[in-house]
Amino acid sequence: MAKKERNIIEVAEKNESNKKIGVDSKGKLVEVKETPKEGAKTKRIIAICLWLVGIFFEVVAILRLKGTIDWIPSMSETVFLIVCLVLDCIAVLIGSQFWKKANHIDPASEKNPTKFWIQNNLGSIISVIAFLPIIIFVLTDKDMDKKNKTIVSVVAIVALLVAGIGSYDFNPVSMEQVEKAQQEVLATGNYDVNEDGEAIVYWAEHSKKYHVDKDCPALQNSENVYFGTVKAAYEKGLTEPCRRCIHELEEEHTEEEKQ
Repeated sequence: MAKKERNIIEVAEKNESNKKIGVDSKGKLVEVKETPKEGAKTKRIIAICLWLVGIFFEVVAILRLKGTIDWIPSMSETVFLIVCLVLDCIAVLIGSQFWKKANHIDPASEKNPTKFWIQNNLGSIISVIAFLPIIIFVLTDKDMDKKNKTIVSVVAIVALLVAGIGSYDFNPVSMEQVEKAQQEVLATGNYDVNEDGEAIVYWAEHSKKYHVDKDCPALQNSENVYFGTVKAAYEKGLTEPCRRCIHELEEEHTEEEKQ
């Protein structure tokens, strides 16, 4: 059975505008397309801006609740508060996704546990800031109708839980984790390198793991196979290696040394 023809495409690390290079049927390198890539700093700025937008909607809701503002008279107070809470949740949640991506590009070090925890959980912390005050204001408002108070407080609590859980990074990346992964690839003693002599790994469009061997059976049916350094793979959210690749390459290296 003939092997399926594949495009091998390079993926650069953060802060680089690069041309993706593929391989045509004759083995010649060809340009696929140019894709400028945002770095961690840009993603963090976007995240902070979105978080501020979310908190803005919270402040507007609190001011409406206190009677300081009276916008959109055709809309009831309850509906207005719910709209603000929904927009708050959307802004905070999207901002947190940018923040998590930035952390995968530029991970914190585990040497400072407090800083590492705060950096990776800042989205969840912001979620509390963006919803807890409005929840307190609603629950302590003596003039608000009991039914409306229940509806708004439930929506606010649900929004807090959605934003908090959605902002939490269940798979945080550390500098040490990336370095350890790089050493694991080098330890196989049988890996490919890029033009700079750095060890590279491979993955497909929808891969959940990165592969040290481009001919791994898991990649055989993929039309496009991407490659880059381990750090580039981590930036794509691929934090687990294919153990089959590592095991087989280690065995090959051992056999080569014996010969």
